Amino acid sequence: MNSNDIKKIFSNLCCSKCRNDFGIENITVKEQYGSLMICNLTCQKCGMNFGDIIFNYNQSVQNHNSLDIIEGPPPIGVDDVLDAHEFIKKNL
Repeated sequence: MNSNDIKKIFSNLCCSKCRNDFGIENITVKEQYGSLMICNLTCQKCGMNFGDIIFNYNQSVQNHNSLDIIEGPPPIGVDDVLDAHEFIKKNL
């Protein structure tokens, strides 16, 4: 993985805390299995740790696509906690 690939892959993303752009210095490769790489993503400017990310990195491809933000589910609310409490109370 080189600096240009990382710049292209992360071109749509930045640190959510300080808005710093990601570069190769933000990625630490922890394990590699063929083309699969398990990496840690940490902002070098503010220290925010985004945890582990998994790349399926094909070195023979000349042009890599940039990552996109995928919206997750809404955060849990008070009603969700109360429902979980009732479920646990009745079923355990």
